Amino acid sequence: MRAGAALALLLAAAFGLGCALLPGAERGVGADRRIVDDALRAAERDPAIARGRLAAFLRTHPGSPLFDDAALALAQLERAAGDEAGAESTLRAALARQPRGDRTDAVRVELADLLVARGASDAAWVEAQRVRLGLVRDSERPRAARLVAELARAHGDRRAEALALARLRDETPAEGAAGYDAEIGRALAELPTPVLLQVAEGLGARPSAALVWLEIGERAEREGNRALAIRAFARAERATLTPSDGARLERLGADLEGRAAPGGLADAPPRLRDVDGELPLADTDELSGAIGVVLPLSGPFGSVAEQTLRGVLLAAGVYGRGASADVVAAEEAAPAGGLRVVVRDSGGTAAGAAEAVRALAAEPDVRAVVGPLLTEEVQAAADAAQETGLPLLALTRHESVVRPGAGVFRLALTRRMEAESLAEYAVGSRGLRRIAILYPKDDYGREFEELLWQAVEARGGRVVGVAGYVPGGRDLAAPIRSLVGWSLLSEDQRARLAARDAELARAAAAGTLPAAGAAATAAGAGLAPATARGAQPLSGAGFAVTDPDANELPPIVDFDALFVPDAPDMVGALVPQLAEQGVDGVVLFGPSAWHHPALLRDGGTRLEGAFFTSSFDAAHPAALVQEFDRRYASAFGEEPTVFAAQGFDAANLVALQLARGASDRESLRRSLLATELYPGVSGPTTFDPDGNARKRPFLLGVASGGLVSLE
Repeated sequence: MRAGAALALLLAAAFGLGCALLPGAERGVGADRRIVDDALRAAERDPAIARGRLAAFLRTHPGSPLFDDAALALAQLERAAGDEAGAESTLRAALARQPRGDRTDAVRVELADLLVARGASDAAWVEAQRVRLGLVRDSERPRAARLVAELARAHGDRRAEALALARLRDETPAEGAAGYDAEIGRALAELPTPVLLQVAEGLGARPSAALVWLEIGERAEREGNRALAIRAFARAERATLTPSDGARLERLGADLEGRAAPGGLADAPPRLRDVDGELPLADTDELSGAIGVVLPLSGPFGSVAEQTLRGVLLAAGVYGRGASADVVAAEEAAPAGGLRVVVRDSGGTAAGAAEAVRALAAEPDVRAVVGPLLTEEVQAAADAAQETGLPLLALTRHESVVRPGAGVFRLALTRRMEAESLAEYAVGSRGLRRIAILYPKDDYGREFEELLWQAVEARGGRVVGVAGYVPGGRDLAAPIRSLVGWSLLSEDQRARLAARDAELARAAAAGTLPAAGAAATAAGAGLAPATARGAQPLSGAGFAVTDPDANELPPIVDFDALFVPDAPDMVGALVPQLAEQGVDGVVLFGPSAWHHPALLRDGGTRLEGAFFTSSFDAAHPAALVQEFDRRYASAFGEEPTVFAAQGFDAANLVALQLARGASDRESLRRSLLATELYPGVSGPTTFDPDGNARKRPFLLGVASGGLVSLE
């Protein structure tokens, strides 16, 4: 083939300009298309003629939608002829004329490549950063991705390099994709974990996302952040894996199994019902020293902090002082000759928490610190405790705050504990084997979605539907519809459903609705109710709940239970919308965030049979819980809360170690680590060697309009 003909075919294939150039193909329609095609055909005989015709087209047709196509082809011909200055001028004219054309991104790729060839790397990087690889044609994308990756590496932008290489990997046949792993790995290794998470989420379901999640999981496992490692493992496990990805996933899974799992139920202590006995209390009047407390007493979390402090005061034997405000004002309280409580307000900030821990560490008789509560505070407080050698009992779910030998202990439930307990009860005890998940698209919701999915399938159940929604959004119709089959409908099926619903609405308004559809929703609800499923066609309507091929149409409720990891007010907003969308007869369940009076107030009778986890069950029949309730109510005139129970257990653990002879901070740390099966009011507790607590959540259910213990 002559050089001119080869160049013409190359241009036609690259720019999509002239299927008429290929033998037997139909010529493109429109005058502009014919002009451009004729110009490119001329390249078979004389590229100079083609350049002249394309240049003339650009001069005479500046408003043509093919301006960028023609400019791209002309620039390619100009570069082939050695006229790089002319090519650059042509490409920049295209960007100025059509900054949002369908070939704008290909124009930028060509311009960046030209600038690299001319030694203008910085100018090339400016153009490359604006290239949207997803809008570049498939045949051109590998070249474009490689160019962007190389420029990103040269300019130190590892994130852009990783994204471009990931795109390149995804465009490569499976047998060759692993060839990019080392190159991508080097780019990922230099990114901080928060940026890696952004990259992984940005890649979505593309195969390269697995590679990023594996990097996150391996890094988190090395750093002891088990919750993140498990989350990353779950995301990678559900992705499309190459053989090398699969091998890495197996190794990560083995590492996670080989390490103690404080966040799960494996080797967790028994339930409180199985270890019930007397409430273990030390004689604090006979003890010396002090317990430090660091809590966000001022600010929006002051009420929660006050409840926690009251639990500490009860354990320390500080009664009869009225509200704990007396303690806050004096920053210290003590029964005569007994164990003291020294309180510091963190102000709800990391700096405040660290400063408070250091101040308490400077007081020789402070043996340990209870708190703080908030995520931002806990890490800073843990760092300060490690620096000063002061044992810290953090009321947090984050396992990563503990460090072997550092004297930092984590007491609160983890999300993994909750997810596994919920799955164990749902699948094992209730026989709810088909689970759907409706979650907010934030870190909290995503982590619970992944952990619950993993826990359900580990117990033989199946997650049959998953949908997310914007956090805080009250209109949940769209995600509910995706759970009951709407996203899989054809246009014809959607039209038949709309006609059916309109007929149901008309029949309801006229009072002629058949019995099977008596509970039909009003027009605009969008779906007939579940009670209409299986009904006969309406008189004169001809529409039942199946399409002409006898396929069942939505709502198709193929799940037994629905997990919703969100606050009680969102559950209250969800319940009526489930009914409106025809979702009936499913059991709702959720995490400990549900344990709030608003749950029953907002959810009403539709929550009958629902269940959730909690860190404390004030109505639990165990004698030690009832004794704690009585003592707390006597001291403070109110029922204890979850936060009061956690504060009590933390301080009581310290007091018990002091009563057993732990006379200084180091001996107290060793004594706490040796704790096995402490019968706490927030659940039996055992510490792992790294300071993470193992415990089981309480389970509460909704029955007859009230809360009941499910133990």
